Amino acid sequence: MLLNAIAFAGGLSTGPATGRSAVLSGETPTGLSQLASFGIYALMVLIILGVLMFLTTWLGGRRPAPEKDMPYESGVIPTGSARLRLPVQFYLVAIFFIIFDLEAVFVYSWAVAFDLLGWQGFACISFFIGALLIGLVYIWKKKGLQWGPGSK
Repeated sequence: MLLNAIAFAGGLSTGPATGRSAVLSGETPTGLSQLASFGIYALMVLIILGVLMFLTTWLGGRRPAPEKDMPYESGVIPTGSARLRLPVQFYLVAIFFIIFDLEAVFVYSWAVAFDLLGWQGFACISFFIGALLIGLVYIWKKKGLQWGPGSK
């Protein structure tokens, strides 16, 4: 069974199928065989990651210096704080983008299955688009989409 799990994890097929090696014949393994193959794969990944992390720590020399610890800004010595205040409009536009991008996902999924949903699906997506259009008009009237010095 361990051989079957290893063969399944590695995708091996070495010959004709027998009753004992159903994995090699292309059949889907069941129960313990699936769990064993996943366990062996996870163990191999963890071992490889551990070896690579050890090698990079052991082989990579570390020589700290004040010049190396300074932030690099295209050859210019940084002065002051790197924290800049962004205007509220930046965040509003980001939220509006997320909302209307999400709308596109729902409309696309409806368009893929419109023949299965029928008139009830059409009514639901029409209500959804109508609610979003009302929201867009509201945002437009509140001047949430204006950007720049003239927006105040």
